[in-house]
Amino acid sequence: MNREESVSAGHIPEIDGIRALAVGTVIVFHLWPGALPGGFTGVDMFFVVSGFVVTRSLLTRDFASFRALALDFYARRAVRILPALIVMLLATLLAAQLFVPQGWLARDPSHVGLAALFGVSNLVLVNGADGYFEPLATLNPFTHTWSLGVEEQFYLAFPLLLYWSRRGPPARMLWVIGGLSLLSLTLAAWFGATQPRLAFYSIVCRFWELGAGVLLCTAHATWRARLGASSRPFRAVFAAVSVAAIAAGLGFAAPGFFPFPLALLPVLGTAGLIATVCSCPELAIARLLRSGPATFTGRLSYSLYLWHWPVLVLFRWTVGLDSLALQLAALAVSVVLAHLSYRLVERPLRTRARHGKTARGGILRIALGSVMLAFLTGTVLLGNRQHLSLSVTRDRASWYAEPDRPLDPGPANCALRQEEASIAGGSRIGWSPENCRRAGPASKIIVLGDSHGVAYTPNLRQFAAESGARIVVYFRAHCPFLELLQTMASRPGCRSFYKTALDEVRASASAGDVIFFPGLRLHHAPAAPAAGRDPLRPAEAVPPEAIDEALALLRLLGRKGAAMLFEAPKPLFQSPAYRCADWFNRNNPVCRAGLAAGRNELLARRRSVVAAMRTLADAAPAISVWDPFADLCPEDPCRAMRGDKPLFFDGDHLSGYGNSLLYPAFRRALLSAHRSVG
Repeated sequence: MNREESVSAGHIPEIDGIRALAVGTVIVFHLWPGALPGGFTGVDMFFVVSGFVVTRSLLTRDFASFRALALDFYARRAVRILPALIVMLLATLLAAQLFVPQGWLARDPSHVGLAALFGVSNLVLVNGADGYFEPLATLNPFTHTWSLGVEEQFYLAFPLLLYWSRRGPPARMLWVIGGLSLLSLTLAAWFGATQPRLAFYSIVCRFWELGAGVLLCTAHATWRARLGASSRPFRAVFAAVSVAAIAAGLGFAAPGFFPFPLALLPVLGTAGLIATVCSCPELAIARLLRSGPATFTGRLSYSLYLWHWPVLVLFRWTVGLDSLALQLAALAVSVVLAHLSYRLVERPLRTRARHGKTARGGILRIALGSVMLAFLTGTVLLGNRQHLSLSVTRDRASWYAEPDRPLDPGPANCALRQEEASIAGGSRIGWSPENCRRAGPASKIIVLGDSHGVAYTPNLRQFAAESGARIVVYFRAHCPFLELLQTMASRPGCRSFYKTALDEVRASASAGDVIFFPGLRLHHAPAAPAAGRDPLRPAEAVPPEAIDEALALLRLLGRKGAAMLFEAPKPLFQSPAYRCADWFNRNNPVCRAGLAAGRNELLARRRSVVAAMRTLADAAPAISVWDPFADLCPEDPCRAMRGDKPLFFDGDHLSGYGNSLLYPAFRRALLSAHRSVG
């Protein structure tokens, strides 16, 4: 079929070329971000193309009623999007169950995958632990589905907007979509400055990008006539400016300025490029975009987008993705899977739906049933994680310091009631003993920490069940209390949490309580080199202002007669145990430093921190220091694993087994601190 026949049949081959450009830039960015810093704006190009294509597919046809329009539109979208998406999601979910350890201190990525079945994964990611440009996103095999969520949410409202607009004056569509797009652009600017994650992932801040494609298609008669009648030099300059705008978007990497204002570059550039190739097919850029390789890649673009990201993430979790050979291997696997998806899933089902006799309503019922069946299948996979996983972390009791870890029934004296509340961006988690067989102390154990406090959850619960003491844990990620290497005052993002937590502690603490300060208090070194020893840093320095801050706070908290207990720095490992303990990931570059560290080096690094703690302890009898180092590292070198059991989950958080090993010393430290003020 030549170009004229293709266009008359409703297909513009140059659009496939633009899709190829968009997916290519995204893949290059994900593989080699330094080569194309703004390659992620290929998604913005997709949004414009989608707005243009879906509008064109509806404007060229007449419908007797809104019901007929909606049934046709949703059936076509369902056939276009769902089959390949469902296959990718279930296959990736299974692969993730086999090879990816379940996350800790972060939302389980699998929930993003299940949300993608219903087109809401972008909403889940808005409330996730990291944004698109942050570390956890690169380890989630479903992060890329956020853009599908944006498109699907746009499609929910679009048929109604189109039908209502077409029943009025010809300009109504332009005014309605134009007004909504301007509002969306304004919201993108506002939320980009105040809530950047919401701005990046949400439909309200991305509507204008799809709206640009809708407006372009709605006004096609005007711009096509004018461009077609313009001089050849003008058309060439217009095409060059459009390409330059796209290129500028691809070259800039300023995540804090997306989607506003920098997404304007690829959006306006893509709109201009579409107008150019539709009006001026004789130009060189149009010939390039409708060339065989470009149109072939464009037809595969949806499957390429679906499959490339899970492949890259699974490589990161297993063999790694740091060498050119591995990067090219991941690219090859992505292309093969995309081709199979297109040939075996996308094309056959779209052809069958186009030429088959199934009514549009029947297609939608099949689509809904397929989504529900896929959801049930995914739920079953999640429920059988431990049986499916090939990772040693399937031994959850040893690896995970979880709040539902079974208590040791022998010494347990009480049942526990858990309470949890959100405070100032963090959490307050409590365990209250009840139905105790014998009376325990009326005191509390108050834990002020970040994730390192939560890592003691099994030991805290066991202590509460044995002693009858109430446990209260204050937690907010990246907001440690009295880290000593850095003052609390230097963390402005934690200020409200610190104030709320400390106000509550001052109001509730009483004589005999123990306030426990766990924390990392050492810094990880940069990534290890290809060969050589673990690049441990020299001794950490404690600034004088941190000592002054700690003394002031400890004296303030001590007025109620509570004891204060510091945790001295534990061993620190450069490689995370849960990512480096399996046969399929031990050679990953992240594991290069190994799961051992020199004992003397670690002791030297923490010397100044321990000395600072001793200084604080000498200032008041109610302040004491508990040092778990010797229990965790009795000989040289220190090891993250003891036999086949992990002492640490990652490089510095205690595992479930590590909790069990430390519990006797932990219990003695709490009881000793309590007796010092009892």
